[in-house]
Amino acid sequence: MKFNRDVLYLISKNLQNDSISLYSFLLVSRIWYEVAVPILWKIPGRIPLTKKAESILFNVILSHFSEDSRDILKKQGINDLFTEAYRPLSFNYIIFWRHLDLQLLEDMIKSRNVEESNIDIIINELLKLFINKNTKFLSLFIPYYFKYQLHNISWAEQCFSSLKFLRCDSRDKNIMEGLVIIAKSINKIGYYISDFDNDDIFGSLKLIENQNNLNEIKIECRTSFEQSKIIKIIEKSLIKKANTLQHLQINWDPDDEFLSYFVNLIGLKIGDSWYEYHYNRTNWYHLEKVFLPGLKVLTANTDSHKNLDRMIKITIGHLLKITLCNKGFISDSDYNRRLIQAIYQNYELIFKYELPFNYRNLFKILVRSSPKSLYKFKIYFNREFGPNSETLKSFFDNWKDRHPMILQIHSMNFEDMEELKGLAKKYELKGMVQRCDFNCFCNYEEFDWALLNINKDNIFM
Repeated sequence: MKFNRDVLYLISKNLQNDSISLYSFLLVSRIWYEVAVPILWKIPGRIPLTKKAESILFNVILSHFSEDSRDILKKQGINDLFTEAYRPLSFNYIIFWRHLDLQLLEDMIKSRNVEESNIDIIINELLKLFINKNTKFLSLFIPYYFKYQLHNISWAEQCFSSLKFLRCDSRDKNIMEGLVIIAKSINKIGYYISDFDNDDIFGSLKLIENQNNLNEIKIECRTSFEQSKIIKIIEKSLIKKANTLQHLQINWDPDDEFLSYFVNLIGLKIGDSWYEYHYNRTNWYHLEKVFLPGLKVLTANTDSHKNLDRMIKITIGHLLKITLCNKGFISDSDYNRRLIQAIYQNYELIFKYELPFNYRNLFKILVRSSPKSLYKFKIYFNREFGPNSETLKSFFDNWKDRHPMILQIHSMNFEDMEELKGLAKKYELKGMVQRCDFNCFCNYEEFDWALLNINKDNIFM
């Protein structure tokens, strides 16, 4: 049976997040192969690679080196980089690459045990390979110690003028100031900032302010309390983009005046549940005057007992997803109860709860009082839950006659994994569980089990 090439393109487009199915295209015929290759090579490394797979991928990249690049490396005594004899390639795979992860390239080089003094030489040749008249990137990840001036490379403007996503951990302001000139259409930006001087931040801020339609931004700032004035400088730049920003993630505690500018926010994440810096811990007292009418996704720390439940109530009818996080700083069961009540009384939504809590009581509340439309759960078992599955079994039993659950369970602290899987399978057959996925170490896009791009395409939310 023959398929029209256009039909194959439509099929492959719908399978772009299903690498296994796309790989099977390669085995059918030359036409199927030609359809699948550009999609598979958009984001090499989209899933974690084994050492063997990473080595194979790097060999393919090296096979694209020109004779000039090979001669440059040989003259520098770099002979061990090429582990296979040169063979002509069926495609120029590099031209299909749309998401450039410079950290991945650095990791590949270091996996070959290259001498430190030679790494710069190899990276220069790789950058010439990737940044040329035939490539055009949609996303770019710049790692922390990266120092190469991308904008000074020939064809850089051609390659990065259509950039839509940028994740930058580098402190080199010259790189950012160079991108200001050539990249004006970025929709998503993610920055990691630590131990900076005033001058180091301004290149990044110029890039933020220079974007025509900045939609999402994440800034993770690890700085000292004395440098909090830098936070105010960052906030002033963010306010300038308030009209277009729909998703905001910051890990410091802003005041209500700052948040009040972002009336178009759809997604908001404030605070940090993993790092316990006292000056970064959001207490939510400032929410007394904030009203965000379009907010649909809220991720919050709950170190305060005052206003988070109030914000949940006043955004009635809008929120679709709430994630509550806490590192164990509070144990006020009455406050926990008020939060859950504020949610189940006012919303029909996806609910992710990461507070210290008695699971048995939580499950009882969900069975008794949650809306009928709530059936999707992500569960992380803490050490207090222990190996006993009776609590989870009771939850399943009491879910009878409701919409079957869709579950994602992180089972790190559940001692008997086979018992847990058997329990979930049992209740799938009984009709209480629709499907269950285990060991969710990565972020997942809603509950569709579509693993998000590891190369930081989705920076938060």
